[in-house]
Amino acid sequence: MKSAMVDLAMHGLAYAKEMMGARSEYSIRGGYRHRSQYCYFDDTSLKDEYQKEVYLCAAEIARAEGVKTVYDVGCGSGYKLVNYLGEYDTVGFDVPETLEFLRSTYPQRKWAHAPFSDRTNPPAHLVVCSDVIEHVLNPDELMGFLLSLSDRYLVLSTPDREREYSALSRFQLGPPHTEHHMREWSFKEFRRYVGRFVDVQEHLHPHPTHATQMIVATIRKP
Repeated sequence: MKSAMVDLAMHGLAYAKEMMGARSEYSIRGGYRHRSQYCYFDDTSLKDEYQKEVYLCAAEIARAEGVKTVYDVGCGSGYKLVNYLGEYDTVGFDVPETLEFLRSTYPQRKWAHAPFSDRTNPPAHLVVCSDVIEHVLNPDELMGFLLSLSDRYLVLSTPDREREYSALSRFQLGPPHTEHHMREWSFKEFRRYVGRFVDVQEHLHPHPTHATQMIVATIRKP
């Protein structure tokens, strides 16, 4: 009971901050609290327990559009990239801590690390970035990197905060329950944020019970 009262008070305080003009960051409500300290997440033990549907969607796009090259930014264990998009010319991007695992596990595939400021990679027809954006300190920098990598399609996913927690949970106000997430978007917030950079073609929950929300977008032509 005490915990519920604290959560309710926190929502009231957040609402008051918004009414007083609290600044919205990355299209998330003004009273939200973002983390400011990055924490590495090792998901090399995972296969396709989560976000499988995101990669299946990407594979459908690749087949329908005659895609030749696919980049996966924040590819994690590489399992989904190799098993669902392995017929294409792929590059999996991840942090140095993960690259050693990727190169030893799938030595025949291409793996790379690139800072978000890097603009030296030739654009691919399709770029996947699945449940990565919530892990980075500055998602604007990530979005700029993704735009530089794709000349056609971008498939993005991230947890839907409103599916993940109850309506009055303190985690609706941030920071998220996991220390590896800097922030989490609601469904409307994520569409609004991504729509600043690309043309959103589709936005949905690809799994009936998981919190994952997915956007399929096309790159705007200058």
